[in-house]
Amino acid sequence: HPQLAGFLQEYLSQEKVTRFGERFVVNTHFPPFPSPAFDNLVAQFDRIGAPTGQRLHSVTLAVTNRCPYRCWHCYNAGRCQQDLSLEQLRGVAGQLQDLGTVMVALSGGEPLLRDDLEDLAAAFDERTCVTLNTTGYRLTPQRAQSLRASGVFALGVSLDSADAQEHDRLRGHPGAYRVALDALRMAADSALYPYVVAVATRQFLQEAPFREFVDLVAGAGAREIHLLEPCPSGRLAGHEDVVLDAASRQRLLDYQREFAQREELPVLSSFAYLEAADRFGCGAGLTHLYVDGSGEVCPCNLVPLSFGNVG
Repeated sequence: HPQLAGFLQEYLSQEKVTRFGERFVVNTHFPPFPSPAFDNLVAQFDRIGAPTGQRLHSVTLAVTNRCPYRCWHCYNAGRCQQDLSLEQLRGVAGQLQDLGTVMVALSGGEPLLRDDLEDLAAAFDERTCVTLNTTGYRLTPQRAQSLRASGVFALGVSLDSADAQEHDRLRGHPGAYRVALDALRMAADSALYPYVVAVATRQFLQEAPFREFVDLVAGAGAREIHLLEPCPSGRLAGHEDVVLDAASRQRLLDYQREFAQREELPVLSSFAYLEAADRFGCGAGLTHLYVDGSGEVCPCNLVPLSFGNVG
């Protein structure tokens, strides 16, 4: 439809498309092009507004709530530590694909605690783009290669500071900084699209610490920086002061626009831009779902409200 084409053209004019291998990437909210998952994305747009339209675009699927870290902002804190079986998760994978899901992010907890992670990733066919979010804990070169062989496209590593001691403190685990940087290198060496996930606090978004962080992750091989806004959920429940003020949120959007115009910088992505009122809006419970490691189905990982359990 011309109106949809016009919207996408305007939206993409504010993004930066980069080449990765033989394909092109906008950011990790979209599948690479060309791919069957990208074709699935286009088909989803065609169904929007139809009486029986399927609009499930993305799912964050936690394969476990267990984690050896104690991150300061953890949205999963206090959740059940009982994992679903591989067969249960394979069943979930099949249902998600039946619903036309374009993007699936395997997460946790720490997903690499599961030795059957590759088996689950392989349960998705090419209609769905599979990514993995991790601290890097327990990643090895051999495991990175097996994840790529199982169909994982991208590996996102949690990193919150360019300072090693500060990152270790925020993640509640000694050595977390070195583990994260090593994971980025292993991802790149295994042809996984390597990116960084960071929590953008007001201090983090200040010019000096932010530029230092960008220099670090670009030098470490990250192709993209995905910035999450801190939210008073999970371990931060009740801490309303962590929410970005208007000036900090505007600074985040300004960075996004700048990075889209500069080819030498990594891709910068954020929900603040993607979910803006004049973009795609918040998809929680509509185009996006979160399934935690014990099977609770939630609108998103920041909303501790369950629609029911897949088990």
